[in-house]
Amino acid sequence: MRSLVGAASLGLLALTPRPAYADISRFDLGARIFTNHLYANDDSQGTLWLGNPFWPDQIAGSNGVSSELELTVTGRVSEFVSAGARIASRYGERWQDYWESGNRMYGDVENTSGDSAGLNRAAYLKLRGPWIQLNPGLRFVDQIRIGASDLGMFNAWTIGKLRYIDRDNGKGYFAQGALGKERSLLWTAAAIALPKLWVGPWWSTGLGDPELQNPFWSRDWAYATHLQWRPREGTTLRLVASTTRDLESDIADPDALGSKNPTCKDALGHPIPGCQSDHAVDFVLRYASVNATFEAEQDLSDAVRAEALVAVSSQRLDQDRTANGVALNQGVSPVAFKDSDDVALRVRLTAADPWQNGLTLQGEYFSIGAEYNAIFGARREADVLLTDGFLGGGQLPTLNLANEFIDFNEAWVESCIGWHGGTGLLQWENEGGDLKLGAEYTFLSYHTNRQNRNVDEVFPTFLHSEGYTDTMLYDYANTRDRGRDPRSVYRRDQWRRTSIGVLRGRKTFELGNGLSLDWKIKYIHDEDYRSTTTIDDDYLGKILHARLQIDMPVASGVNLALGTTVDRWFEENRRGTLELGYGDDQTERETGYLTASYQYGGFRAGYKVEYVHKLQRREREDDARWSVWRSKATFEVAW
Repeated sequence: MRSLVGAASLGLLALTPRPAYADISRFDLGARIFTNHLYANDDSQGTLWLGNPFWPDQIAGSNGVSSELELTVTGRVSEFVSAGARIASRYGERWQDYWESGNRMYGDVENTSGDSAGLNRAAYLKLRGPWIQLNPGLRFVDQIRIGASDLGMFNAWTIGKLRYIDRDNGKGYFAQGALGKERSLLWTAAAIALPKLWVGPWWSTGLGDPELQNPFWSRDWAYATHLQWRPREGTTLRLVASTTRDLESDIADPDALGSKNPTCKDALGHPIPGCQSDHAVDFVLRYASVNATFEAEQDLSDAVRAEALVAVSSQRLDQDRTANGVALNQGVSPVAFKDSDDVALRVRLTAADPWQNGLTLQGEYFSIGAEYNAIFGARREADVLLTDGFLGGGQLPTLNLANEFIDFNEAWVESCIGWHGGTGLLQWENEGGDLKLGAEYTFLSYHTNRQNRNVDEVFPTFLHSEGYTDTMLYDYANTRDRGRDPRSVYRRDQWRRTSIGVLRGRKTFELGNGLSLDWKIKYIHDEDYRSTTTIDDDYLGKILHARLQIDMPVASGVNLALGTTVDRWFEENRRGTLELGYGDDQTERETGYLTASYQYGGFRAGYKVEYVHKLQRREREDDARWSVWRSKATFEVAW
């Protein structure tokens, strides 16, 4: 009997679930806490300097403090399989809102309860960036990735790396490997889920488009490949190609939701030829694009390198299934409302200190077609040209720039669609490395120069296409005369050319812990004859920018910088119309700022405070004046 009881006990014990213990050697857990504090002498409340007024997000404003928690998990499932994900809190909960639950029980009225501000200010945790990666054990396939990616394996002309705030939001299927005995041919292929926002006409893959009653977006994909071949040492060839496909259900199909032929009979009750229900839905293309680049790099010597890139762009849109964003959205559209094809060319030559005297030379020729558009290309935090350009933050060949969701100290990018010209750069550094000098000259003509362009129905103007852009005091909708929108590349009448010259330098002195002096002077001569049938509308902009900054490490891990900028803009015929006349504007802007950084024991902090004074003297409007104090403080730890 005892043996039977013992056997039964052992059997029950074997069937009882045992506690699970994580093998900590098989996963890594990382964390990060980031706090941002904005202050300005205005009455806006939020923790983001520039949001998007078209989709109010409740977090934009220049007075507030917010914190963000980020958890990153990476697991080693086996020798061949790994996985990971990021979990982050929703940024935007001000410290004063710490009791918010995420409810919105009182409509749009915020009050002292914890149930009025909604999820945007509840700091909820959201899954971001889940991925699985495996080595499948196949001869020509190194790895397969399922899930999140920053899309950095392609380029800014085709499918660009996502901006930092979206860095792991893109998802798809990715494979990469190599061919050849020496693995000289590397390949990458991907199928990427199209974001429902921004990649397509009407700034979406169908949502919000007035022409669609039942937008369908869950089967919209992009497909891309990247081939890199090194036929010999010093030579690299790259081919990158991508296509986007935006599908919509065919409303002529009787099985489609909202079908115009649900009974397969016409208005008189007669059968429609070829119409028959089969309980399956047919799909048609609303929008499709193709972008491709071929790039060659050749080392001509140990110091000299040549690069050439040719790009093609094509788009096709179904005008019966997409509303005209140019005509109906005040000229704010990420695409021209037409089928189009165009090309771009960039040739670059670099001589890195060829004479061993510290002098480096770079030259670049570029020609970007008037209708080239990388709809899924890089939108920010990237640059395709050498030139400092107008704004100094980079140039991208797309109408889909993302200069929103930033703080005042972040750089802006501008569209270079239609740019044609060249840039020369000289950089010199002395033997000790304590003196660096640079000079740049860029000449621009424009493939967008044209008379009587149809900007009412075809080519987007982004509402504001005149005047030098003031990014320092910009509002996203440009409601306070901040100048040209950086995405505005088309005008009704244009005959324009531009020269840009830049001088810069840095000198380090053996003073204290090392004091450095940075300076930059930039001059832009921008002329546009506009209509070639009259001289009354000719524009001339003379833009001068000067910056001086002193940097000094005051202690281990502590650095201070003090700087000032002076800007003068003299613009003839800046704004107006030929019928009502134009006015000359003059802008004076001065800025003083202090920045500080501190690092110790894994803790990092940064601070910037600046004062901006701007006076705009306008001939045909009242003068305008700004007197702005603002600051930003950040605190961060990661482990």
